[in-house]
Amino acid sequence: MRHAGEPAGIRGRTPGGRRLERGFGGRWSGLRRKGFAHLSVATLLLVLAAATVLAGCQMGPEAVEPTPPHEEAVRADVERRIEEGRAAAALQRLSGVQDKGVLEDDVHERLRNRAVSGLVAELEQAHGEREYRRALSRYRSLAALGETERAGDFTEERIRRSWAEWYREEEKNPVAAIHTALRLPDFDGTDPEILREYGRLAVENNHRFGVERIVAALEAAGESVPESMTEYLERLPDLEEMLAGTATIWVDEGVRIREGVGRRDQVIGSAFYIDKRGYLITNYHVIRGAVEPDKDGRTRVYVRPHEDPQERIPARVVGYDRVFDIALLKVAVEPEFVFSFSDLEYVSAGTDVYAMGSPGGLTSSITSGIVSATGRRFLPMGEVMQVDAALNPGSSGGPILTQSGDLLGVVFAGAPQFQGVNFAVPSEWIRLFLPRLYDDGQLKHPWLGVAVHERRNQLEVTYVLPGSPAAEAGLEVGDVLERISGEKVDSKADAQRLMLKSELEELVKVEISREGQELVRYAATTERPFRPVEEALERDVEEALFGPLFGMKVRELSSGIFRRNFVVERVYRSGPADEANISEQDPFTLRGFEIDTDRKIAILEMVIRQRRSGYAEQGLALANALDLDSFL
Repeated sequence: MRHAGEPAGIRGRTPGGRRLERGFGGRWSGLRRKGFAHLSVATLLLVLAAATVLAGCQMGPEAVEPTPPHEEAVRADVERRIEEGRAAAALQRLSGVQDKGVLEDDVHERLRNRAVSGLVAELEQAHGEREYRRALSRYRSLAALGETERAGDFTEERIRRSWAEWYREEEKNPVAAIHTALRLPDFDGTDPEILREYGRLAVENNHRFGVERIVAALEAAGESVPESMTEYLERLPDLEEMLAGTATIWVDEGVRIREGVGRRDQVIGSAFYIDKRGYLITNYHVIRGAVEPDKDGRTRVYVRPHEDPQERIPARVVGYDRVFDIALLKVAVEPEFVFSFSDLEYVSAGTDVYAMGSPGGLTSSITSGIVSATGRRFLPMGEVMQVDAALNPGSSGGPILTQSGDLLGVVFAGAPQFQGVNFAVPSEWIRLFLPRLYDDGQLKHPWLGVAVHERRNQLEVTYVLPGSPAAEAGLEVGDVLERISGEKVDSKADAQRLMLKSELEELVKVEISREGQELVRYAATTERPFRPVEEALERDVEEALFGPLFGMKVRELSSGIFRRNFVVERVYRSGPADEANISEQDPFTLRGFEIDTDRKIAILEMVIRQRRSGYAEQGLALANALDLDSFL
């Protein structure tokens, strides 16, 4: 099971899981499966009468009060980071101590100036070495600090323009070039001949909104528009023509022995071409066996083309994103039709849509329906569309599009227990990282290391991971995020969209409200773990995670060899604790805290005396998914 829904690919087996339990010293150990066989991830909440009490002590690592930093240590650390080419991290360190009186004002300012000079040097070096992603992160770090004048003639537009030209001229990658160029706010200052060249590439790769923007830029500059572009915009492809751009993915995972009988392990999914050079988009979960480290290289991926579904063409996995369940494949085929992601950032419920793919292995299938809803929180990052077009196992990785050919998203999951409830990753998210899929391997997304809770159009911090950028920058539980990179954030989707637009090692300006005081912090992004909860459980005491996992902030009252007593200090609205009618100041005894990696859930067992129940003692168990959508 993936998240709350079932992948739409056909799998010949179900991956096994293991049950983990917090033991002495906070380490994880594998345990045999026992109890909780009836847990349902769909509810994400389990409120049961406790029939048994775990005999073991469920104690995590002891919380240690951090040692206040000393001036000499901070100064040496900042200087070391600057020398290592990590000026953004040096400025993050300074941000974390700025209100603590650790450094004298003149020392702080001197170190800050050195770090800013370090950013400029790193920018110049990265741009000169054509490491444009690194150059962009350094420039945007300067922008966050308000120090862009020290960058000379560098601008974000110049870096992106150079980056797009590098893709076009040296990498010979037209799709990445077009997507990079389209991230420019406008095409002012772009040579008209280069614009026409981008237009030609956009026409060849069926990039409709790219052609529209380039034509508009040429007309605004009073330049002539090639006839090929105007003719292209006058014609819309029909659905039959689009089918030629789809394919079936067939994954052979070898022979698995079950009960003494060898059986083929196979996965079937869908895909569609986005590049005339033979690049296709599909779901990560469809080709997962080809990149998992425990497959010993026995998994093979093939593409069955639209025109000859009996043929099997070997495919190579180029890049993949586990968070958004997207993968890019390469085959030695020049497709008849290629899709391009639409620039539509909002699709209303009720919009007519079509789905293409290979449900049940039936190639070249088209189904129709509507967008049932948007903004569903179904992935660890971003929001997805819900559609009612008929989708079945095998449809995973197929396109969702309008009749005019606008590619709205990629099918990735369905809820088999509910007919007509299916989901697609919207184009707007994929466009943000599409060029990076051409880089070999797994995509890395930036993050701050905090979990947040939405309340009345505000984002309140419920957890800060020790050692994360947010922790070092000085963010605390209870802070309200007001702006990120200068933009107001009212929802998790807003904040995650801004994070996806950031680069690794980029200094992000975070404006917060703390007890009525407005503060500014600077955090240098690092790589986001695939499952932040598991990372946090390795670094932190378990009760610190009760906020994002179970929707309550707690304080320990006492602990012994076989019992730990807590009191609830805060209940976050609509979380598991709130749904279980737990209130602030309710005392409870912790009886168990377990991780079920098969179902991807965390389980909390307690004996609680609830105020709303007259403080009568009762057993409760709460559960929530490990794939939380609240981390930034």
